[in-house]
Amino acid sequence: MRVELREIALELRLPVMTGRGVITQRDGVLVQVSDGGISGWGEAMPLPGWPGADLSATRRALEQWAAEPDQGSLPAERFARGAVELALLDLKSRRRGRTQAEVLAGGGPVADSVELNALVRNAEEAAAAVSDGYSTLKLKVGAHDLDNDIAAVAALREAVGDSPRLRLDANGVWNAEQAVDALARLEEFNIEYVEEPTPGLDALAQVARRSPIAVAVDESLEQPEAPIPEEISVVVVKPMAFWGPTNAHSCATRWVEQGHKVIVTSYLDSALGQHAALSVAAALPGPPQVHGAVAPGLFTRDLADPLPMSNGRCLVPPHSPVPSGFEAVAGDCSSRPQR
Repeated sequence: MRVELREIALELRLPVMTGRGVITQRDGVLVQVSDGGISGWGEAMPLPGWPGADLSATRRALEQWAAEPDQGSLPAERFARGAVELALLDLKSRRRGRTQAEVLAGGGPVADSVELNALVRNAEEAAAAVSDGYSTLKLKVGAHDLDNDIAAVAALREAVGDSPRLRLDANGVWNAEQAVDALARLEEFNIEYVEEPTPGLDALAQVARRSPIAVAVDESLEQPEAPIPEEISVVVVKPMAFWGPTNAHSCATRWVEQGHKVIVTSYLDSALGQHAALSVAAALPGPPQVHGAVAPGLFTRDLADPLPMSNGRCLVPPHSPVPSGFEAVAGDCSSRPQR
């Protein structure tokens, strides 16, 4: 088995404003695992300033694993492990002539398409998304003061009406008391749930007990084995930030069986990571959910062709995307992608 690594830098088409700052570019490492003339692809793109994210540590972990690749001993660092897991899953799916979702499901049912939410920045984008067939919208909050957030949510609701579901994501920017106040003031806007209104599982459970809006855990769930308090009704899973698609599917399946609503979403991933998230969503048991696995047109130039979207749904492609325009060099993370 041969492993090749390559640095990647992807410019976002539009900046993403979050409670942790503005994101304009995604940097990381592209991983190619080859065996018997077949290759599988993965990626690692930790976000600076976010939990567990350190690109230099990720790179070191990948270089160490690439020097002596062992499928039975994957990197311990979460983003490096996620990249290797995806590359190995992709390799296995290509070798078997199956989709990643079919491999993850292990013979269980697999959806042929997945309904998605649209990540929007304002009322105008929300109205356009609804016109494009999306029934669920997601808006980041917490980058400004609460009055501005409430005004933005009110404007969005005025633009799209009461029918579209609306999800909010605060990225843990509020403390517990601020979160309780914010969720009480946001109740009138018919919010499906709020992701990470405050950081930490215990704090989220405390807020959930006092909140009129459902609370979702996302980045506070740092370990796969961590028990989720019953007060937290929604679990958001980002496969490429959660030790990879195989681990994410296993954990998500367990949480579905425990009665949680599980939403699979991407981590501002390239087409490779988005396809992995789509595959996890398509392979989950339980009632269908509206996921956030795919964000079409996210980058000025992506690693691969965009996934097929229609009327707010993404078809699960029969084949995984293949990166183009890269000349990977074995064990070398020093060069830059072709433009």
